Amino acid sequence: MSNIFFEVENKYKLYSTKGASEQQINAAELKLKRKFSLEYKEYLAKYGAVSFGNVELTGLNVEKYANVVDVTNKEIQRNSAFPDGCIVLQNTGVEGVLVLMEENGTVYYWQNGKKGSEYRTLHDFILSLV
Repeated sequence: MSNIFFEVENKYKLYSTKGASEQQINAAELKLKRKFSLEYKEYLAKYGAVSFGNVELTGLNVEKYANVVDVTNKEIQRNSAFPDGCIVLQNTGVEGVLVLMEENGTVYYWQNGKKGSEYRTLHDFILSLV
């Protein structure tokens, strides 16, 4: 995995939790009944969860408000239109806008059941933030 946060670290202070173990990642997938993309698994293993600037991405080894299992389950319960197979990568905290990630690694903005800007990979999404 290339360092997807290389560009971020040149511009912002990057904060991360402890990387997640393979067992933690597998347990999270089981709890969510969803598969993570390979790139998201690599992110979890290396960083756990991160924040930089005004961005906070979900992950593991972090409190509920940024824990991918807790945040995704909360949104699934809250919204019957939540897309199958997706996880919450970021809750922007602005007018219900979420950033979702599909099992294939596609990342996109989602608000009130509508897709917004889409990125092919997590890396592409991160680059859009820098």
